[in-house]
Amino acid sequence: MNQLIQIFWYKLKTFINYNNQIFSKPKFLVQNILGSFIFILFGLGIYFFTNEIFVYVLDEIHIGQFLLHRFISILLFVFFVSISAGNLVVAYSMLFKSSEVFYLLTKPIKYEKLFFIRLIESILYSSPTFLLIGFSVLTAYGVYFKLPLIYYPVSIFLIFIPFVFSAALLGIIILIFFMQVARKFGFRRTILVIVTLYLIAIYSFFNLVNPKNLVTEVMKYYPNFDFNFSFLIHPVNYFLPNHWFAEALFYFNKTDMQISIQYIILINLLFLFLLIFSIIIGSEFFYKSFLITIELKAQKQNKKFSQKVYNQGKQIFDFRNNSVFSTQTDVLLKKEFHQFFREPAQWIHLGVITFLILIFISSISKIDVIKTLPFLQTITYLSIFIFNSFLISSICLRFVYPILSIEAQAFWKIKSAPVKPIDLIKTKILPPLFFILLVAQILNYFSHRSISMGNVLLIYSSINIFSISLTLVMLNFGFGSYFVTFDEKSPIKIASSRGATITFLFNMIYLIFLIIILLIPLTNFFENKFSYHSFFNKDFLISSIILLILAVLVTLISIRSGIKALSGDLMT
Repeated sequence: MNQLIQIFWYKLKTFINYNNQIFSKPKFLVQNILGSFIFILFGLGIYFFTNEIFVYVLDEIHIGQFLLHRFISILLFVFFVSISAGNLVVAYSMLFKSSEVFYLLTKPIKYEKLFFIRLIESILYSSPTFLLIGFSVLTAYGVYFKLPLIYYPVSIFLIFIPFVFSAALLGIIILIFFMQVARKFGFRRTILVIVTLYLIAIYSFFNLVNPKNLVTEVMKYYPNFDFNFSFLIHPVNYFLPNHWFAEALFYFNKTDMQISIQYIILINLLFLFLLIFSIIIGSEFFYKSFLITIELKAQKQNKKFSQKVYNQGKQIFDFRNNSVFSTQTDVLLKKEFHQFFREPAQWIHLGVITFLILIFISSISKIDVIKTLPFLQTITYLSIFIFNSFLISSICLRFVYPILSIEAQAFWKIKSAPVKPIDLIKTKILPPLFFILLVAQILNYFSHRSISMGNVLLIYSSINIFSISLTLVMLNFGFGSYFVTFDEKSPIKIASSRGATITFLFNMIYLIFLIIILLIPLTNFFENKFSYHSFFNKDFLISSIILLILAVLVTLISIRSGIKALSGDLMT
């Protein structure tokens, strides 16, 4: 225990000293004050936005509390799986790739204590933004339903935090088992198995729960939605923490505290079980897993060496291959490719995001927007479109934001070379931009497969998703160049830094702006205020022009910010 206290104490002192150094510089002081201000504004924005959603779905379209809490449960399931998968990647970097772990392993510290320290750091490192969103949403929920003051500490500390930490702990537990399996079957095969299991779990959940059928069944009782429709809940839900979360809120709102407390106890028991279980397996397998990572890395290096010795043929993206680009551009592009795939956390995280995209595509292609009421058509379509944009935003934040900082100290080699800043920006930003634009159009296409309303909606949405993707890519690049840092090599930590948090908040503000811009055109469209086959529509045209102009402005500002950052002293 003394060792744990000592380590945490010195970590706290290091954190305080680091922030004192930051706040002593006017530039960083302004950045942190601005970041804190934006953080608070974002929380307030989430609060007011959530409150307006409750007003709309309950007071205006009257979907009833049963459907509301079922939708909350479904969103919480996606939230739980996303945190679990994301923390699996973060924990890999924190537990097995961090230089601090290598340092502490040389000290007389027990492995289980070291694992516990890094476990706590891994969870806390990726939680502040989630906690802010949860606090804002739960506060809006309590204010709308006029719940007593006791609701707020209970919902935050006894429901939401254990729920989030349980998802994070599950990701760490899966990681430890993953490392044991990877030693026998290989890294890539094991990743494929893990991704497949996640896909099967999510696909099975949506097949069993089937929100479309649930809405259809409840709509049979229109407009009487205040009945107890618990007989429509699939039995599998009773074993899932997202259902416990939603039911705890539902029965708290109904003042049935006995049932609500039962669900709260279930959530906390799950958290305690996962915490104890993770500590037990960490104590047993952490050091073994650490050695496995070193062994796998050595095998990979030996394999590369053997290929160089025994196979002199040219490989894909080999620097000896001819290219249609100039020599300078060709070298930089190939460097970007090899730099990306040399870091396991990069392509692992890319795999996680890819499987989330596949899940989303398989789900949205089955949603029939046409057979619902006009207000549900608008809400359903807008929700899908915004979630498309959110996925794009997540990809941009994870891969575009750290694109300059990931160079670390080696960036001086490029900066000392005769490379113009604008040429460097092009080689860094164009490959991810083309990839993200392609992903965005694929998502948009599958979102419209079940909408048989002509091509009007598809054409306008394709134009809009192009503008949105361009804006998000350049927004993240611009902030990444403004908050550029070369003190951290891990792209995951860079994408979770204070500057990245501010960037994420601006991404969310932009998504809220999209809702405001698109709500009126979509409402008029689904209420048949103009022909489905009429291409020219003033509302759609104006919104598309606004989004395109904003994309151009953000692109110009971000490129200027990137040039300014690369032209100055990057280490100050």
